[in-house]
Amino acid sequence: MKPLLLGAAIGLMATAAYAQNPAPAPEPNATAPSNQAAPATPDMPAPAPNAATFVPDQSWVGRYVYSSDGKDLGKIASVNGAGALIYFDTGGFLGLGTTRKHVAADQVQDVKRDRIVLKLVKADADNLPADQS
Repeated sequence: MKPLLLGAAIGLMATAAYAQNPAPAPEPNATAPSNQAAPATPDMPAPAPNAATFVPDQSWVGRYVYSSDGKDLGKIASVNGAGALIYFDTGGFLGLGTTRKHVAADQVQDVKRDRIVLKLVKADADNLPADQS
């Protein structure tokens, strides 16, 4: 019985040691897998700096607006898709004393599920004129 247990223990240790071997290194001239992008080469054109353009959507209404430096600017009140303008309310308390401002859609840096991030820093957003409409 003891030799059988000893043989099983040695077999388990060999299996564990085998499982810990690192994965083999890829060959230096191997092609990249299809789910990875090819590395950039000097003759490839650079992407446009402002490649992402966002089209305002009514689903944006109610989302928070943030500056590019991470400051809360307010909440989107309405979107004018034809003019590509985004109106947001800033300042105030509980909806009282807010100031409505607007930015063009090209000022949108990123659209997230819960917020819209502008390309403006907070100081620039504070200097936007109040909307008179």
